[in-house]
Amino acid sequence: MGNGNGQHSHDYQILFNSIPGGACLCSRENGCTMTEISGSFLELTGFSREELEEKFGNRLAEMINPADRGKMTDTLLSLDERSENKSYSFRLLCKDGSYKWVADSMRLLREESGSCQVFCVLQDITESGNAREELRLSLERHRIIMDQTTDIIFEWNIPADTLVFSSNWKKKFGYEAVYHGNGSEEEFPHVHAEDRAVLLKLIDNMKKGAAYSTEEVRIRNSDGNYIWCRVRSTDQYDASGRPLKVVGVITDIDKEKQMIDTLRRRAERDALTGLYNREETEQQIRRYLKEEPEELCALFMIDTDNFKQVNDCYGHLFGDAVLSELAAGMKKLARQDDVVGRIGGDEFTVFLKNIPSRKTGEEKADELLSIFRNLFLEEKQAITVRCSVGVAFYPEDGTDFPSLYRSADLALYQAKTRGKDQYRLYQSHGGDSAARPGYSSLGAAIDSDQRFSGIPGDLVNYVFQILYDTSDLERSIQLVLEIVGKRFDVSRAYIFENSEDGKYADNTYEWCNEGILPQKEELQHIPYEGLDGYKDLFRDGSVFYCRDIRSLKPAQVALFEKQGIRSTLQCAVREGETFRGFVGFDECTGVRLWTKEEVGMLSLISQVLTTFLQKKRSIDRDRQTAIRLNTILDVQDAYIYVIDETSYELLYLNHKTRDLDPAARKGMTCHQAFFCNSRPCENCPLTGGDGEIYNPRYNVWTRVRAASMKWGEHNASLLTCFDITEYKHMQDTDQPR
Repeated sequence: MGNGNGQHSHDYQILFNSIPGGACLCSRENGCTMTEISGSFLELTGFSREELEEKFGNRLAEMINPADRGKMTDTLLSLDERSENKSYSFRLLCKDGSYKWVADSMRLLREESGSCQVFCVLQDITESGNAREELRLSLERHRIIMDQTTDIIFEWNIPADTLVFSSNWKKKFGYEAVYHGNGSEEEFPHVHAEDRAVLLKLIDNMKKGAAYSTEEVRIRNSDGNYIWCRVRSTDQYDASGRPLKVVGVITDIDKEKQMIDTLRRRAERDALTGLYNREETEQQIRRYLKEEPEELCALFMIDTDNFKQVNDCYGHLFGDAVLSELAAGMKKLARQDDVVGRIGGDEFTVFLKNIPSRKTGEEKADELLSIFRNLFLEEKQAITVRCSVGVAFYPEDGTDFPSLYRSADLALYQAKTRGKDQYRLYQSHGGDSAARPGYSSLGAAIDSDQRFSGIPGDLVNYVFQILYDTSDLERSIQLVLEIVGKRFDVSRAYIFENSEDGKYADNTYEWCNEGILPQKEELQHIPYEGLDGYKDLFRDGSVFYCRDIRSLKPAQVALFEKQGIRSTLQCAVREGETFRGFVGFDECTGVRLWTKEEVGMLSLISQVLTTFLQKKRSIDRDRQTAIRLNTILDVQDAYIYVIDETSYELLYLNHKTRDLDPAARKGMTCHQAFFCNSRPCENCPLTGGDGEIYNPRYNVWTRVRAASMKWGEHNASLLTCFDITEYKHMQDTDQPR
């Protein structure tokens, strides 16, 4: 018997010391004093038996991180003989001063003497423990960002063709999003029918692996109204470089869209009369005639005969009121599709499309004369206003804008020289026509324009207001380049932005005047190296002005000549002392002498643009951070979901959770979605239930951590469930039989 007992004890020690990770027997009191310690426990911590005695008095509690001791002690005291194994994770001090995360599986053992000891088996889970801590911090950062944004985050799994949206979709549109799959007849039921082709283009770009894609579409809300939204997407790739997932953001730009449309209309219209301004009048007629319509049209050139007298007698403010009334009368004469514009101080143009006959044109000319004669007759103090009208017909008198304009202009000259207050039709063989080059001052400055632009600060304030009043900075910046480009009659206005390391520049915004070829697509990722000190051209720290680019270094001349540039003015974009790019204005039609006033004005406008551009880039960086954090959340190797603490309603599910049960949806209760129960689970973590939960539906064991948080306006709990199924199977295998 003695030999048998000795052999049994020897076998027990071998088994005890071979337990992976570490094992010990300890009391539940006196700091969990360890009575037996396995060799694997010593290997796990790096301490010798003597050091454990000397440093800690063999008390396990002294080796546990102070933040974890309370829960560990509570778990030990809750053990009884009827209990199954209980587990708890904590940080265990090692000899090198570091802490290791360990999962401790504990069971109460009663000895023959009646005393109780706890048998502990420790598994090193440091890697997953650190990952959980990093995840907790990531979730906190993610929550902070999500609380500050109203944007909708979405993720599209390309191979599976599944599309999920963040909870902001329901907040924004009032219903849950539905996706029937790419290629189905109702793949985007919420998107305006006219915009579905745009969205299909974005999807095609994403499938092809485009790094970034952006489009604007209208999405219907629960009231049946459509909201303009910008969709931005970023591709993620698998190890072979093929597009795997798409993560993106949907931003409400409806108010900004309306504001931009208002600003654009303001840029196209004369500020005083509300008619089209000079440039827009010409452009609309040019575009229409370029299509070579098979119909009769009429162009009227109208000059107010005695407007100077009105201004001299009654003043400019009164004269402005007269012009406004005349404009209102001309708009009543024309149809909605016709073009009515103010092309000079007191000169106007009316372009009538698709009229039935020349006689109709003559009748309209008579109406114009009558409008001018009778508009102010009923005033308390009658005012006499007259006009002269020149009329030319398309296609007989001209097949494009220049020829038609010249014919109408010559007809106006005839009306002026033959006594005014009348209209004349263009006569191709009239003697007066050959004798005069024309009358109208198309292109001359308009008084109201001069009052607006005479003071440089007015234009700068106008640009500032455009950028300040809208959050759609990208479209507003483009609009500002167009307004400024037209006002200063430059060939091209643009912005270049440097890469983060400052080695390359990208042309991010560009406006081109008529007849000037765009260069934006050709000017991406341009290296400064090889341009012979291009950054040094901004010698005074802000402005580079060159009247004739041929005076520059050969590499720089080659760059400009390739774009057809003859003169240029560029203003640096700086962030602190760092050169971040430049705003530029080019002249391609010839060498240009930039005046001191022009340089000063464009420099001020560039500074305003720079301020708002840097704000936009900062916002873009924040949004990209939100996308990255959401991606981090989805790639965690844990089931993560958020539930309302009162209703148990699911508010969020990460990708791993959705993969486990695709039928689980936001809005369902967690006990309904995961356990098919109508009531909360008895061991629910929210009510202090066991940290380890078995789900028979999926045959999965998880260790659950619950943390209270705010999710929007909800008092919620974040549940992080780590899959320990394999560990539990190993534990069952290792149990003594």
